[in-house]
Amino acid sequence: MEVTDNQAACTVPLAESDGDVWAETAFYVIAVDGNEATFSLRSDWVLLNIAELESLLKEKFLAALDVETVHFRCGALQQFDLSGAWLLYRIGERLRALGRTIDIAEFRDEHINFIEDVLDIEYVHKIPVQREPLLLRLTEKTFLLLREISIGLARRVDWWLRVFRAIFTNLAHPTRMRWIATVRHIGDVGISAIGIVALMSFLIALVLGFQGQSQLVQFGAQIFTVDLVSLSVLREMGGLLTAILVAGRSGSAFAAEIGVMRLNEEVDAMQTMGVDPTDALIVPRMIALLVCLPLLTFIAALAGLLGMFSIVNLMLDIPLALAVDRFLGLEPMRHFMVGMMKAPFFALVIGMIGTYRGYYVERSAGAVGRNTTAAVVESVFTVIIVDAVFSILFTELGW
Repeated sequence: MEVTDNQAACTVPLAESDGDVWAETAFYVIAVDGNEATFSLRSDWVLLNIAELESLLKEKFLAALDVETVHFRCGALQQFDLSGAWLLYRIGERLRALGRTIDIAEFRDEHINFIEDVLDIEYVHKIPVQREPLLLRLTEKTFLLLREISIGLARRVDWWLRVFRAIFTNLAHPTRMRWIATVRHIGDVGISAIGIVALMSFLIALVLGFQGQSQLVQFGAQIFTVDLVSLSVLREMGGLLTAILVAGRSGSAFAAEIGVMRLNEEVDAMQTMGVDPTDALIVPRMIALLVCLPLLTFIAALAGLLGMFSIVNLMLDIPLALAVDRFLGLEPMRHFMVGMMKAPFFALVIGMIGTYRGYYVERSAGAVGRNTTAAVVESVFTVIIVDAVFSILFTELGW
């Protein structure tokens, strides 16, 4: 519909001056003059009267209007709202569907605003959606995914090199070390985790021993429970479960703490003051992990062995001296060293991922939560991969 606003007032009471009156109600007057008709509004075209207007302006009624052009005029219109404008638009669309030419003019400014709002809304709904070909969309998504992966890998490699350089520089120049921050993080990462690590390892050994002896007892081989539990704890379970616990406990804390500092622009403030954030925030946490995780692995091994001896002595009635003799015959120091050698690598993985996720957090509170979760998931996943690689390597070397 063509809308023309000449800012005329709604002062024409009837439409007789435009031709012969074809229809007249309390809400409109339709006058016909040859092949043209004038549709003059009157009274209130508001939501309260829409139902009555709809019943008066049926499609059959409009089809009987045998003209070529219909002019909508303000007439004696008093109140007009968005519902009335929408109804007026629908009447015009019906007439257009019947082959009539429509125009709207001589409405007040506020009435024109309602009509234009309806026209704008209808135009938005009728915008055709141009869908790109499937192959093109898949190609674009693949390209964006590969680009994101390459950028992420480049950033991670740069981060690892940057952190390694900072660690070696601080170790070479001890006066640069933040000793107070390092000791505080050692307390958070290591000392406060001793209880939960020891309890976890003790219970894991009990569960392994209980489940193992229930199968071995069928063959009269209960004594091999010592082999099963001790080797599992010393080589795999002690170090792996400790690393997973530290990843969920400390890795997430690193990501959240640094992420909040990033969000509050504290990292930017450090750089403005000439303080290297890597030296101040990353190195103390990395040193704390490298010191604490091997010690926690050692404690987990001791607690696991205690659990093994407990279940062997209490549930299987195997004399403690026999269990100790069986344990010493397994070359426990070699298996213990295999488990301990993994701990520093677990610490590096957890520290690198946790600090990376915190340092490169986006500037939003939701991003802190997402990166904290991602830090835990990535750390646990990577720790398991590293453990699998070492297991294969040690097996091939005959260790």
